[in-house]
Amino acid sequence: MNVNEIFLSTLKKYNMIQKGDKIIAGVSGGPDSVCLLHLLVTLQGELNIYVYAAHLDHMIRGDESGQDAEFVEKLCKSWNIELFTERLDVPSYASAKGLSMEDAARRVRYDFFKRVRSEIKADKIATGHNRDDHEETILMNILRGSGLEGLLGIEPVRDFYIRPLIEIPREEIEEYLNQNNIPFRIDSTNLTTDYFRNSIRLELMPLIEQKYCPHLGKSLRRLSEIARRDLSFIKEEAQKASRDVLDFEPFCVIINIGKFLNLHEAIKYYVARFAIEKIAGDTKDFEEKHTALLVKFIEESETGKIIDLPKGIIGIKEYGRFVLYADGKDTDVPDYIYELSVPGKVVIAESGVTIEADIIPPDPNFNMPIDPNTAYLDFDKVGNCNLIVRNRRAGDKFKPLGADGFKKIKEFFIDEKIPRRKRNKIPIVESCGNIIWVAGMRIDDRFKLDDKTKKVLRLRIINEGNFDILDR
Repeated sequence: MNVNEIFLSTLKKYNMIQKGDKIIAGVSGGPDSVCLLHLLVTLQGELNIYVYAAHLDHMIRGDESGQDAEFVEKLCKSWNIELFTERLDVPSYASAKGLSMEDAARRVRYDFFKRVRSEIKADKIATGHNRDDHEETILMNILRGSGLEGLLGIEPVRDFYIRPLIEIPREEIEEYLNQNNIPFRIDSTNLTTDYFRNSIRLELMPLIEQKYCPHLGKSLRRLSEIARRDLSFIKEEAQKASRDVLDFEPFCVIINIGKFLNLHEAIKYYVARFAIEKIAGDTKDFEEKHTALLVKFIEESETGKIIDLPKGIIGIKEYGRFVLYADGKDTDVPDYIYELSVPGKVVIAESGVTIEADIIPPDPNFNMPIDPNTAYLDFDKVGNCNLIVRNRRAGDKFKPLGADGFKKIKEFFIDEKIPRRKRNKIPIVESCGNIIWVAGMRIDDRFKLDDKTKKVLRLRIINEGNFDILDR
């Protein structure tokens, strides 16, 4: 098949586009992206799509970068394609972020593509990755100690990114351009071995092909297909396991440690990946080593220990479960304090609950319903002070119902195995400076009902919302 035929076959094989799609082609000016743009422009009528171009000046190669931008601008003008451009100092960005030039350029470029996509409400972003790029990526990932996902190489479709040239060799792309008298730019940095990918392409792959494996590219592609087949099955099993092992709350994913530890090692890995993806939105900045570290941490760390992961994700080992948070959300609840009238009710926004207070007559047989979200106290013992609802403070203590003496709230929460992330949410009701109820948990023994009780103060959590303190 020729380049046109392979291009169309690839679009169909991976269901890359639909009629009416707006497609942004990332165009650097090099042979791959120019070929991509030409094919899209040539076939846009047949495919019934709308084509745009986007070019980012990375400011890496001095005057060459500016010349690339001028070339792309002229090319798009001659082909009547709307072009979006931007100029960003990638070397400075790489230095500030502690990234390699390759990684920095990729991040900045893809962020630029996303902005353009958002601006014109495009459906897809097409990049010029070819078959050689795919093979190089597989070998690079092998050398980095990648997991199965790394053996997949470059995905033909990922989210809204498509790679229509992924099955076309670089050599055939350049032949296509020469045959059609289409100009293109040569990136001088592609000829230096200072960059990892260039060294793989220019030095390692030719050596392997010459001395060990003449059909290296074909072997790497076969390895990728085998990995894809096996990974599909493993992920399917991991998805099934995830439904039993993972639970979801706002801003966090909860891993049942007991069930997690019983999983096969391969399934553990992908269950952890699913949890990360749920929180982070994707796993692009999470390498195999990060997931392996997380699995080991879940297996071996002590309760209360914290792990920091990329993208600001943190994990905390709690009692019988492990919790992953998005950017630390849901962990820091500010101090709050509210007044509660009797009768009356107050909304505790920080805890997501409403607490209601009223007076009811005592039951002569003490047959009060047992409900952790309802407290019954002797109104006369509580006193005539206004009720205060707040969260914990340093030094708080009370006498838990049935206890012989006082206990600090901090120690009480630890004994009750309350996760640290929930402790600041729990409402505490006090009267005249005394804690009378730790909401949803225990009243103070000093204010319990007895045979002399004349009036009962009833406190109720009347809507539970996110207040799930009994869900350990």
